[in-house]
Amino acid sequence: MDRLRAMEVFVRTVEAGSLSGAAGQLGMANASVTTLLRNLEAYLGVTLLRRSTRYVQVTEDGAAYYERCRSALAAVQEAEAGFGQAVLKGVLRLEAPIAFGHLIVAPALTRFARTHPDLRVIVTLSNAVDNLIRRGIDVAIRFDEVDTGDLVAKPLYHGRHVLCAAPAFIEAMGYPATPQALNPKHCLGFSEQPGVVRPWRFRRGEEITEVVPDGNLFFNSSDALMQTASSGGGLVYVLDALAEQYVSRGDLVRVLEDWEMDEQRFYAVYPKTRFTPPKVHALTTFLTSLFSQDPSPRGPVPVRRHG
Repeated sequence: MDRLRAMEVFVRTVEAGSLSGAAGQLGMANASVTTLLRNLEAYLGVTLLRRSTRYVQVTEDGAAYYERCRSALAAVQEAEAGFGQAVLKGVLRLEAPIAFGHLIVAPALTRFARTHPDLRVIVTLSNAVDNLIRRGIDVAIRFDEVDTGDLVAKPLYHGRHVLCAAPAFIEAMGYPATPQALNPKHCLGFSEQPGVVRPWRFRRGEEITEVVPDGNLFFNSSDALMQTASSGGGLVYVLDALAEQYVSRGDLVRVLEDWEMDEQRFYAVYPKTRFTPPKVHALTTFLTSLFSQDPSPRGPVPVRRHG
């Protein structure tokens, strides 16, 4: 029995929550996963998992062994990297917010993939915040709040929102001189939950103004908002990094640039272990390099008990 492989299969099974989930992540047959786990339990003389057809439950012995396996596997990867093994292999799972991943991360990953041709990078785009360790995610991009209990959080980007509209829209409706001049009926809304609309906040010195979009178009995607705005659909309030390519093409122009708008911080997060796997280190270093500005957040990383 390849004990190192068996340990990897065990760790993936615990994190995926099922035999089939681990098999899918590792590119193995379900039967092969089952055989390796049985052989590992026979070798150790303990029951690590209680299995059913749909899920697995970790035993007390299994929970303790899982933590040791994670550290051991990371140590092996660290040792290999230390002896000059530059070729990264295997699977690396990345999760990113939808618009941020679509407009910024995905196009850039072409360079990362060329640098590491033997590493398979599987990207999931989602705005949901769920336990990444349980789902076998190696690196996730999170914004605003990060669980700093079981995760390491590396600052990536400190951005600000901007107000934009298509040139034709500004020509037809006029350029607003102040936030108070904005017509809420002309504002494209962001709504991730029915009936909940994200307000737009503006600050200049001590003056603070809030505008709540009240038009007839709402989206749960910043990309959809910008595409609609670029076609003349109205004003849009989005993160500067997302709007940049639309502005540089001339599809959108910035409005009320002398006002400050909401900030947003992004982090690369990954499971906290004694040793950082080389593939995780390589990806987080690459993601950090995408932003030329100082990504350091203003203040400590807020804590939210999610993964």
